[in-house]
Amino acid sequence: MTARLLGLNIGGTTCSAALGDADGAIHARSAWPAHAAAGPEAMIAQLLEHAAALQQSNAAAEAVGVAIGGPLNGRTGTILSPPNLPGWDRIPLAQRLHEALGLPVRVEHDAAACALAEYLWGAGQGADRLAYLTCGTGFGVGLILDGQPYYGADGLPPEIGHIAYRDDGPTAYGKRGCFEAFASASSLQRLAAWRFPQRWADNPPSPAQISQLAQQRDADALAVIALNAQAVGDSCALLIDLLGPRRILLGSTARYLGEPWVEQVRQQASRQVGSWTRSSYQIIAAGLGDRLQDCSALAAARLARAGG
Repeated sequence: MTARLLGLNIGGTTCSAALGDADGAIHARSAWPAHAAAGPEAMIAQLLEHAAALQQSNAAAEAVGVAIGGPLNGRTGTILSPPNLPGWDRIPLAQRLHEALGLPVRVEHDAAACALAEYLWGAGQGADRLAYLTCGTGFGVGLILDGQPYYGADGLPPEIGHIAYRDDGPTAYGKRGCFEAFASASSLQRLAAWRFPQRWADNPPSPAQISQLAQQRDADALAVIALNAQAVGDSCALLIDLLGPRRILLGSTARYLGEPWVEQVRQQASRQVGSWTRSSYQIIAAGLGDRLQDCSALAAARLARAGG
C-alpha cells in the first residue's frame, strides 16, 4: 500500500481535509465552512479536529500538505496576511501543524499546489516547465520548474494578478487595471459594470448570469467574456515570452465556459508571442476537475514526505 497522506485546504469560504496516497487517490475527505472571521486560532483548531477524525477512521497519515492562498513564505510555511483570511498575520502554520501532529508538513501557495497536482496526476504530466493560472475568485499563477514549485526571494510566490495590465479598467485589491481585475472569473462581474455602465453599473450580473446570457448570444455578455479571455491570453503570452513554459493550464473559468473560451485565450496568446515560440507550448484546460483542490494538498504532502 502506498503512503497515506493528509491534505488540508484552507480558504476564505471553505476548508477541507483529505486522506489520500502518493498516487493522488483520495480515500476519505471532509469539508466545512471556513468561518474566516473567527481568526487563525479557531480555524487551525478546526483543521486539527477534522484531521484527527479522518485518521481515527482510516490509516494514519505519514505527512501533511497544506494549500492556502498567499501571500506566504513558501520556504518556511509562514502565512503573511492573506486578504481573505483576516488575522493570519505572520502565522507559522507549518511549525504549528508539525508540533500538533508530529508529522512532516509542507505549506504551499494554492496556485503552486494546483500546478504541482496537475504536473503529477493531471494535464501537466510530462511538462518539464509548467504554469497553472487559477482563473477563479482571484487570478494567480503556480509555476513548476523541473518538478518543483517555484518561489522567489524570501519564499514569496509569483503574483501575476497584481501586475499592471491597463491604465484603465476595474480595480482589484486597490490596483486599477491589474491582471486580476480583468482575468479572474470574478472579474466578469466587474468588467460588465465597467464596460457597460448604463446597463449594469448598479446591478452587475454574476459570472454565472454572464455565462447564461452569452449562451443566448447576448452581445454585451459576449463582449465581457472576450475582454476576460483577451487578458488571460495576454498573461499567457507574458509567461511564454518570460519563462518559456512547455504547457499552460487554465483553471476554473476553463471548466465553466469551456473550450470556446480556451480557444479565445489561445488565439490572443498566439497574436502576442514571437513566431519562434508558437510550436513550443500548449494552452489547455486543467485536467483534475473537482479533484484538483484535494489533490493539490496531497501533492504538497507528497513533497513533505520526500523531505522537500
